[in-house]
Amino acid sequence: MLEKSGKGKSGVNSPASFAKPDIDERLYLGTIEKGLLVLDTFCANPRPMTLAEVSEASGLNKSATQRVLYTLRALRYLTHSETTRQYSLSVRAMDIGNAYLRSNPIVEATYPYLLEANKQSQETVNLTELDGTDIVFISRVPSRSVMSSYVTIGTRLPAYATAPGRAILANLPSSDLNEILERSSFAAITPYTVSDRKELEEGLEQVRERGFAIANQEAMLGDISTAAPVFGYDNKVVAAVNIAVSTANWNVDKVEAELSPITVEIARQMSKVASQYRRL
Repeated sequence: MLEKSGKGKSGVNSPASFAKPDIDERLYLGTIEKGLLVLDTFCANPRPMTLAEVSEASGLNKSATQRVLYTLRALRYLTHSETTRQYSLSVRAMDIGNAYLRSNPIVEATYPYLLEANKQSQETVNLTELDGTDIVFISRVPSRSVMSSYVTIGTRLPAYATAPGRAILANLPSSDLNEILERSSFAAITPYTVSDRKELEEGLEQVRERGFAIANQEAMLGDISTAAPVFGYDNKVVAAVNIAVSTANWNVDKVEAELSPITVEIARQMSKVASQYRRL
């Protein structure tokens, strides 16, 4: 996968890069990589794009981009406007994500615990997994009073800037943690983001000791989150559960006193369930 990142000349975002494992070139299909790279480009830019924009963001030349776009359109993963000459993801593109959620036993098995945490806290509760340097929201129960819809199933956020990300990172083997931190940008998403690696690592040590993490407006202004790790087979961290609240009604001390204990207990119960699934 290409390592470029950031915005191009036309304001399009390059797709996130991931560490590629050792490749057996005899089996590896570069054409599939190109197709998925184009789909990743649409994930990084959730809006219609022209051929030129897709080419710029993906790093593919225009000829290769045109062939990939044509193929994905023929397979009904993309739609194309003859008026604007822009391409968009089709409804069919949702099938892959939905299939993942249906095939992941942790989503169904832990949902009752999300409901219980929501009942106890009356706030939004999420389940997240780590993917590369990001966390991805795979299940959630929103608060009835939630006013913002910026987080949906499938939303990605940098792990270093979030409570669930830190809950997972703090419980990874040191080699895995170092590899992820090496590839993390440590960009200041808000004025409150901890963007210094040394400071983050000191915070992760505290997370390990306390069993939960708290992030105060580091990934999104007005949002405080507390999270605890969920452990699976062989006691490996597989996910994190978090409760997210508004700074209009909560402060960090109140979150730690009232919501962190709920999060830790729910994560403990979830871990009992998740440990039954070896694939996790």
